[in-house]
Amino acid sequence: MCTILSDAELSQLGITPSTRTPVDREGSVGCEWAGTPLLLSLERDRQTLALYRGRPRGPAFISYAENTVNGRPGLRFKVDRDGTDCEQLIDGGSVSLVVSVTPAVTRAGPSIDSCAEALRIARIIEPRLPKARS
Repeated sequence: MCTILSDAELSQLGITPSTRTPVDREGSVGCEWAGTPLLLSLERDRQTLALYRGRPRGPAFISYAENTVNGRPGLRFKVDRDGTDCEQLIDGGSVSLVVSVTPAVTRAGPSIDSCAEALRIARIIEPRLPKARS
């Protein structure tokens, strides 16, 4: 997931490519980047979409919706108390692919719709992903 977007594509999204940091936490691996107006994380999670669907909706889940990304099953949820961070999951068969967007803290500039941005980025990367096996 760390190289699925080119440096040029990351720059077009407002991400600084040199800020890439590897992520390996609780079964989820990938990378995260900083930029303006957003912070981006792209990860492969060993939990499937089915496991996410079956999860209890605790206080961390602000909103939850099933959706599609270019026709591929997906899930979208906000995961923080102020409702600004958003995760878009894409069905990867035995794994899920996660696009996380957090608005960057800035003094100026318009705030972003993190879920719309996560879906937009997911639509860019989805055609590059292996097709999920049923």
